[in-house]
Amino acid sequence: MSTIEFESAQHVKVEYELASTLLRVAGSMIDVVMFIIYFVILNIVLGLSNIFASTGSELFFTLLVIKLPWILYNPVIEYMTHGQSLGKYIMGIRVVTIDGERPGLREVFTRWLFKGDFIWISADILILLWAACGVLGAIFSATSDRKQRLGDVMAGTLVIKNKSSVNYTLRDILSIKSIDNHQPTYPDVIRFTDEDMLLIKNTIQRVKLHPNEEIKRFAIELADESARLIGLEETPAKRMEFLQTLLQDYVVLTR
Repeated sequence: MSTIEFESAQHVKVEYELASTLLRVAGSMIDVVMFIIYFVILNIVLGLSNIFASTGSELFFTLLVIKLPWILYNPVIEYMTHGQSLGKYIMGIRVVTIDGERPGLREVFTRWLFKGDFIWISADILILLWAACGVLGAIFSATSDRKQRLGDVMAGTLVIKNKSSVNYTLRDILSIKSIDNHQPTYPDVIRFTDEDMLLIKNTIQRVKLHPNEEIKRFAIELADESARLIGLEETPAKRMEFLQTLLQDYVVLTR
């Protein structure tokens, strides 16, 4: 599982899982299926005898209602929906910048340029070249450390999963504290965000499941930084208990 870390507004690192090449390809295939449905419906409604005609009024319809919407689909929809096409939405993934922010016009159109969708505007036979661009993009993504295709590298973007891969059980839900059974120790914890708390929750679980030196060192740094952000002069000696208390306090004070 490949992950990426972003820094939150409170200067706490937040970790996301990078979308796998399989998820990205699946999202793209959903978009293609959506286009095929769109293509068939328009062919029936408009009654075009040859949708790929190269002369006359049918050429106008081909360019206006078939090619251009499909060619401009990805950059427009990803910009309007903060990094998600329909396929990405269904697969639970989205495009972000390397800083974790929503992609802007420059980013989405740079990704689009290297995706090769515009190739199809000139001649239908060049759709084979467009398909080749897709295959090369998948290969590049599969071999890249950050799961980026060339367009992502040039645009400075990543594709991440929306949700954490950590699964929560009924026991986790039932163990959540309330104001009736837990007196908050650190009221300033409300300055954190849900993403900050998710990072703390994931860190606690990783220390329990995989207590190697790297994870322990990260947990120590996270505890120290969290203590600093809530105004403590020094971090409590039992750092894992401190992180657990922060998590419980946050739940009680914000729910």
